[in-house]
Amino acid sequence: MGDLPAILASVEARCPAVAAHCRRVSQYSVLVGVQYGLPPDLIDTIRVGALLHDLGKVAVPERILSKPGRLTDREWAALRGHPDKGVAIVGRLGFDAAVSDIVLHHHERIDGSGYPDGMFGEAIPWPVRLVSVIDAYDALTSPRAYREALSTEAARTLLAREAGLRYCPWAVSGLLSVPRRMLEA
Repeated sequence: MGDLPAILASVEARCPAVAAHCRRVSQYSVLVGVQYGLPPDLIDTIRVGALLHDLGKVAVPERILSKPGRLTDREWAALRGHPDKGVAIVGRLGFDAAVSDIVLHHHERIDGSGYPDGMFGEAIPWPVRLVSVIDAYDALTSPRAYREALSTEAARTLLAREAGLRYCPWAVSGLLSVPRRMLEA
C-alpha cells in the first residue's frame, strides 16, 4: 500500500485547502464510526479513504479549484472527473477496494443524483455514504472562493433536511449526534 504520509504531503504542497479538508473529513468520519461501534479495521479503512477522497483534485487545474464564480461546463466536467483520477492514483499505489470505493464514489447520492456513476440507495457502500455526508458537511462549513461558509447549525439543518433524500439517514444521524463543540474545534 502507498506511503500515506508522503501522499498527504504531496497533496498539502499542491492544494493546502484540499489537504486540510481531507484531514477534517477523516477526523469527523472516524468520530462517527467510533460512535457507531464499528470494528477497528473498518474505521481504519474509513480513515484512509476519507484522507484520500479528494486526491484526484491534484490533477484539476488550480484556476478551477479556486475560481470565485460559476464554473463553465468544461470546468465543471474537469472538476467532476476528480473521483476517477483519484481512484486511478490509489489503485496504482496499492490501496484496497474499500478505500478505492470511498475515493471513487464519495459524490454519489442515495437518490441517484450523484456522480460519477449515478448510484442509487443501497448500491452505495455504507462506508462511502458515511464519508459522503461528512464531506458535504465540511464543504458546507468551509469558505469557498465562490461562497461564504455556512454556520455549523445551518449545515446541520440542511443535511437533516436532505436525510433520506440525497444523503443516507443513518450517516446524517451519526453526524448530528457528534457534539457541536467537537465539530467546531
